[in-house]
Amino acid sequence: MKHHRPRQALTLCALACALLLAGPARAQDAVSSEKQELARLRATTEALIDALVSQGLLTRERADAILRQAREAGASAASAAATTAQAEPAPAQKIQRIPYVPETVRKQMSEEIKAEVLAQARGERWGEPGALPDWLGRITIAGDVRARAESDYFDSSNVPADIYHRQTTSPAWSPDLNNTTHTTERMTLRARLGVSAKLAEGLDATIRASTGNSSSGPTSTSQTLGNDFNKYSLVLDRAWISWRPWEALALQAGRMPSPFYNTDLSWADDLSFDGLAAQMKAAIRGEDNRVFATLGAFPLEYGSLGSSTSKWLLGAQIGAAARVTSGLQAKIGLAVYDFRKVEGVRETNPPPSGPLAGTQPYFASLYSPNWRQKGNTLIALNDPTSTAAPVWGLASKFRPVDLTVGLTMDSFAPVLVKLSADFIKNIAFDIADINQRAGVTLTQLYPKTRAAQLRLDVGAETIQRRGDWQAFTGWRYVERDAWVDGFTDTTWNLGGTNYKGWTLGLNYGIERNAWFGARWTSTRNLDDGVRFTDASGATAGTMSSAPLKIDVFQLELNARF
Repeated sequence: MKHHRPRQALTLCALACALLLAGPARAQDAVSSEKQELARLRATTEALIDALVSQGLLTRERADAILRQAREAGASAASAAATTAQAEPAPAQKIQRIPYVPETVRKQMSEEIKAEVLAQARGERWGEPGALPDWLGRITIAGDVRARAESDYFDSSNVPADIYHRQTTSPAWSPDLNNTTHTTERMTLRARLGVSAKLAEGLDATIRASTGNSSSGPTSTSQTLGNDFNKYSLVLDRAWISWRPWEALALQAGRMPSPFYNTDLSWADDLSFDGLAAQMKAAIRGEDNRVFATLGAFPLEYGSLGSSTSKWLLGAQIGAAARVTSGLQAKIGLAVYDFRKVEGVRETNPPPSGPLAGTQPYFASLYSPNWRQKGNTLIALNDPTSTAAPVWGLASKFRPVDLTVGLTMDSFAPVLVKLSADFIKNIAFDIADINQRAGVTLTQLYPKTRAAQLRLDVGAETIQRRGDWQAFTGWRYVERDAWVDGFTDTTWNLGGTNYKGWTLGLNYGIERNAWFGARWTSTRNLDDGVRFTDASGATAGTMSSAPLKIDVFQLELNARF
């Protein structure tokens, strides 16, 4: 195996050879004290070469060859000097002054030079067999694995799922529900692996792959187990570039984590954002006191026939963080999110046919069943003459205002106490606008546009070692059109909106970066008080307020690296 050495190692070896050559060449005329000095210098040089061998910077064979060549060259130089001295008359003897360096100073200089060279050699991996390239030192690999057992308990008094399926006219709620009365149990797996590269000062690139698939919705990367031992697929979960041209500004592009300060009431923890984001911050009397702002533009769907049908999310947030007292940190953020063109628009004519087929947008405003969940008010998009199965779109426009507040008490560190509150109001809900787009007057529609959450966390910031723990509890209230239900957390109410409930959980570290977790979440549908007669003649609420009680228990094992 070849050993590659940088220029510094070669220079050091050349210096060692020069020192060894100097002794025989000058020994002919040196006085006794000079011989002793040169002997000590030679011994120091040989010790330095031995140190390079012991550190793995030179092989023993190579070191012996260097010493042997130096001695042979020194002997040749001494023989040539003796021959020259016999052929020429000896010059008049001159007085030679040799500077005196104290022994303690020589030893100190020798030790300092050796320590400096060896430190540089270790840092730059001189002569290290199979030394890795420098760029690998700028790569960070991280990942996590979660195995979870989950039980979903549906109350026997819930309205059967087929009642939801029978909805054909506007308004409608949760027409995709397939199970409302049968308890289910399953095991899931979430695995994620990410690679981050530091390309330059302030410039980074990150790629992360995960379990999941494109049809499972944007808010979950879990894979349900049970496929006859068949294999599962990986997807590109995140890939983005982060550039910080100045300390106060960070720009991100690609598929990234949430750039906003938020809780899982708005954006689910596993959700990733596609698009562009700019984050600005400025410290005020120390890093603990700062203001910040975030802007983002994220494509949701591109229209096949032009930008007039493309759907976008635009977001803007301002906020501040401050050290209130020596043991209390506060943070607040106010955000406005504008979901562009996600609302449904009913078609007025049958689908284009003949030469027009495919050249004109049709059902471009549908709310895709691949990512919608349940809770939002829907309108049928079919034209008035259609007898086909209904195609659904969102009834309301969505422009939610989100106020998030967090308090962190670190007086008992490493045990932290965190309290967060989140309040949402969809200010774009307009009944007149909904009636116009639905093509009919909706008499059972009311503005249900608010959401709130309170959560308390106690314990370690992160689980890093055995014995670390975290406990949490939370309460949540979400009206049906406060938020786009396709982007909601899938543990609460198994996803969606139009419910209230609470959660309680505990995480406990069993080893370094490994922990058990348990969580219980209980929710029930909100009842708006509106009643109607269903297909069987029984009196019930609308599908918006139809009884739907769900309890979810999760037991999991997590590992992080």
